[in-house]
Amino acid sequence: MKYELDEIKKKVNIAIDFLFKNDSFLLRYQVNERSISHKLAEYLQILFPEWHVDCEYNRKMFNTTKMLKGIKGCSKQKKTDKIYPDIIVHRRATKDNLLVIETKKGEKDDPCDIRKLELFTEKRGEYVYEWGLFIKFLKTEKPSLTWFKDGKKYEPAV
Repeated sequence: MKYELDEIKKKVNIAIDFLFKNDSFLLRYQVNERSISHKLAEYLQILFPEWHVDCEYNRKMFNTTKMLKGIKGCSKQKKTDKIYPDIIVHRRATKDNLLVIETKKGEKDDPCDIRKLELFTEKRGEYVYEWGLFIKFLKTEKPSLTWFKDGKKYEPAV
């Protein structure tokens, strides 16, 4: 089943609402980003039952490690093209890739996260995720959401 952006946004917002309602402790006390992503992924799985929702999924198809050419060197810490997206909504071992999500806590954006979302959503890229999403969590405030499509930030037509 394919989804239009409005439906995906609605489901993502519901999942975020569940996270705030049931797991605000994780946000309030700045628990590790992986814990926050994991709980968000659990709620997304409920809302996307016909898809697989995985955290830090490092496989392409069956045995190949997920790599993203062009991500190496996006920061001083990034020494390889190996990647572990925070959350993906996909069908395992297929090329059905609906949504890739990178999350961040705090004020700063991560240039590597932004670059990953650009590369993951490129039309001619290796993975061709339909949509990318950067979620910035600021403790218990509503997070900011930045959407990506076709290798760039998505700006809806007015």
